[in-house]
Amino acid sequence: MKMLLSLMIGVALVIGIWWLFAAVFNTTASSTLAFPTPLDTFDRLGSYLFEDRSLYGHSLIEHVLASLKRLVIAFSLAAIFGIVLGSVLGYFTRFYAIGMVPVSVFQMIPGLAWLPIAILLFGLGDESAVFIIFAVSSMVVTVGVAGGIRMVPQVMIRAARMMGVGGLRIFFTVLIPQASVSIINALRVGMSSAWRVLIAAEMVVGTGLGIGYSIELTRDLLDYTGSFACIVVICLIGLAVDRLLLASIERSVRHRLGMEEGY
Repeated sequence: MKMLLSLMIGVALVIGIWWLFAAVFNTTASSTLAFPTPLDTFDRLGSYLFEDRSLYGHSLIEHVLASLKRLVIAFSLAAIFGIVLGSVLGYFTRFYAIGMVPVSVFQMIPGLAWLPIAILLFGLGDESAVFIIFAVSSMVVTVGVAGGIRMVPQVMIRAARMMGVGGLRIFFTVLIPQASVSIINALRVGMSSAWRVLIAAEMVVGTGLGIGYSIELTRDLLDYTGSFACIVVICLIGLAVDRLLLASIERSVRHRLGMEEGY
């Protein structure tokens, strides 16, 4: 209940700032286009969801499902890749200094800068969008996981070895539990990066369906209320995944490790 109340207060604060800015802009700016207000935006969103209003040939639900499909595929691959590579780099100190160089190089490349490579490999379409999401979020997860593994005190590893624990058992009985909070945080940051890159990728690679593609169409047609309705959907999905799912998992893990009370 505390988490839900905090979330509602935070959302109300954002809507209040949005409403105030729109009111000031629409009364003082010389622009011929009005800045969409929260009321106009939610009214348009309601027409998309409950009045079967088409969003350029497809329903809003179809656009959302197409985006979520790309996100799930790309981020699942990125999470597996990042956790495995991050664990290896974090555990084997000799590999860390060398292995983190290409990881850092790839992480510095902005999401849309991967576009030429994606088009060369896959052309325009879903595969390019999935590749861009994977390329960005996998590096974020790798860095976070490697850092979390390296934060586990070496004395705990030596103690486990003295008790006869070795090989992969150290990963599952010592390293993973102790680094679990860092791993979850890495997944949260990776998910946020994946969600942002997904929207940007859909706007430029010609997917033909998706929330990012919808924003591109509404912007080109100067339908900014429709664009804001799509942006609200993006924010709601992002909040649901991060605050209601991943944040809850993190609090549960912190409680089990004795880092947080009152869960």
